[in-house]
Amino acid sequence: MKGILLSNDFDLIIENRQIQIGENKEQCAELIIGSEKGEIKEYPQLGVGLSKYIKSSGRENEMIREVKLQLSLDNIDSKIDYKNGLINIDI
Repeated sequence: MKGILLSNDFDLIIENRQIQIGENKEQCAELIIGSEKGEIKEYPQLGVGLSKYIKSSGRENEMIREVKLQLSLDNIDSKIDYKNGLINIDI
């Protein structure tokens, strides 16, 4: 998927006074996973809010389902592995 590129600090990448465009599937996934529902104005139902799952226990399966669902809403296929408190998401 192509789109506007952001830096690691989520600032626009501008070179030669032009916004940079390129492959941005990973940064889209990162934004969706880190955002709470309602934070993305155009799509208020989009967002995982990963922090609420990190602060709780016993909700691992719910978290995995929510991540897969939310990423699929942006046409991002993912494989999720959760072991020993660590989540690995391959897109």
